Amino acid sequence: MKRVALIFAVVAVLVFADGLYMVLANYHPGDANTFFGNQTWNISDGEVTIISSGFLALAAVIMWVFAARRGARARTQRPVSDTDPAKADQPGGRTAFPA
Repeated sequence: MKRVALIFAVVAVLVFADGLYMVLANYHPGDANTFFGNQTWNISDGEVTIISSGFLALAAVIMWVFAARRGARARTQRPVSDTDPAKADQPGGRTAFPA
């Protein structure tokens, strides 16, 4: 999962660089985009690309947090349960038939 988060982060940086280039170069083709269908807010392609890179970066951060929490949970030691076969030979261990 950390690999996927890293890939998303790299793609977010590349998309952000492309959007920044479009904004700084004044790239305005003949069309204008509406953001989420709002007809009163027309923005350029570069601005849409920068907003999209923000969403990609947010997804990468969320995936990284979940992967880190999942890894931390897997590293914690689990207590030995009563049904563990290694503990069954010890005195006081639960077995079906006493030895």
